[in-house]
Amino acid sequence: MPHRIIQPTKEQVRAYMLAREVARRPPPPPEEIRRQLGWRMETSPTSALVQFYLIPTSYSQLAARIALDWMLAPVRQVLQQYHAR
Repeated sequence: MPHRIIQPTKEQVRAYMLAREVARRPPPPPEEIRRQLGWRMETSPTSALVQFYLIPTSYSQLAARIALDWMLAPVRQVLQQYHAR
C-alpha cells in the first residue's frame, strides 16, 4: 500500500508515559495522544481515493445474506410447512 506510518521512538513514548503518570489525570483521547507524539499516517492522494471508493466488508456480507435469504425463501417455506405437520 502506498502509505507510511510515522511512529514515535520508544524513548518518546516512555517520556510521554512518565509525564502522564506524574500528571495523575485521566488519559486524553487517542487522537490527542497521537498529535502530541507526532504519530500519523501519511497517505498518497491515490490511496485516499481508493479507500473512499471501497465498500466495507460488512455491506458486502449484508448484500450476500439478503440475496441468499431471497433465493432460499421458497425452500424455507416448504420446510416449515413440512415440519408443521
